[in-house]
Amino acid sequence: MNKINTRKLTLIALFTALVFIFSAFFQIPISTPFGQTRFHLGNALCLMAGILMTPLYGGLASGLGSVIFDLTNPIYFASAPFTFINKFMMGFVAGLVYHRSKEKNKKLMALAGILGQLTYIVLYLIYSFIKSRYFMDLSLQATMTEVIQKGSVSLFNGLISVIFAVILGSILKDRIKF
Repeated sequence: MNKINTRKLTLIALFTALVFIFSAFFQIPISTPFGQTRFHLGNALCLMAGILMTPLYGGLASGLGSVIFDLTNPIYFASAPFTFINKFMMGFVAGLVYHRSKEKNKKLMALAGILGQLTYIVLYLIYSFIKSRYFMDLSLQATMTEVIQKGSVSLFNGLISVIFAVILGSILKDRIKF
């Protein structure tokens, strides 16, 4: 494992801040009968963190930036630990896929983004199902309605995030040397 230096620490902090900013300020809240969800661009920065840095540090920046958002928003405060795990895994998987290959190109970046985003969506929907069914004691029908609604927003958000991450990541990959 390489030693962390000031440049790497600065990039981790920068991506942590960017994940927070794009989660908090580039969003569209969506109210549902079962609670709050939202469309945002924070996920694109989570994917870029993993792709442009390394799986571990990209995952760390993704998780920390998302947790800072959750801890500053009363609606999401209680879900902060789960958010850290889910967003960490998104950045980690995207980085793992991208950095495992010797040939770095847009197709690989897109595949890394898709797999990272799908990892997050699956983890998020499992968390939503367990929370709704077993902690909120909703009926199976109500739980599935919520999971389907959150899944559809997450898939749309994921598609936009992958496109955004690939376009911006392609521009920045040669400029950001981690």
